[in-house]
Amino acid sequence: MERVQINLPAKILFSYHFNIENDDINLANHMGNERILVHANTIRTLFFKHLNLLESNIETQLGTIVANHTINYKSEGFLGDEITCEVGVNNITECSFDLIFHFTKNKERTLALVRTGCVYYSYSERKIHALPETFINAFTS
Repeated sequence: MERVQINLPAKILFSYHFNIENDDINLANHMGNERILVHANTIRTLFFKHLNLLESNIETQLGTIVANHTINYKSEGFLGDEITCEVGVNNITECSFDLIFHFTKNKERTLALVRTGCVYYSYSERKIHALPETFINAFTS
């Protein structure tokens, strides 16, 4: 099986902590694979708020849209494990970027790496739009 490589960003821009709860546990008694993506999506919203960026702007009809996800699972997570998620950005282009989420359990072992490919998008025109300078500046400063 081919494993897609996810490269850690040079700079961490945001960190978030949570504990694995009952809702995260599956029938195999560990964290369900889909729960990593649920947490990454929640953390993505918090990340944008932290940087004072709008994921979607109703007035301008512009915003980010998720194009794809890649997840590399590295270890199991269990009820009560303390999870830290560090977030950074890679592969910034004229209209897109990759968010990288590094989930670590109990401050020592990688649980998973998630890459979320985002595209800046015009909802009114239904096409890709140039990434605003505010995003580029927030990601690179």
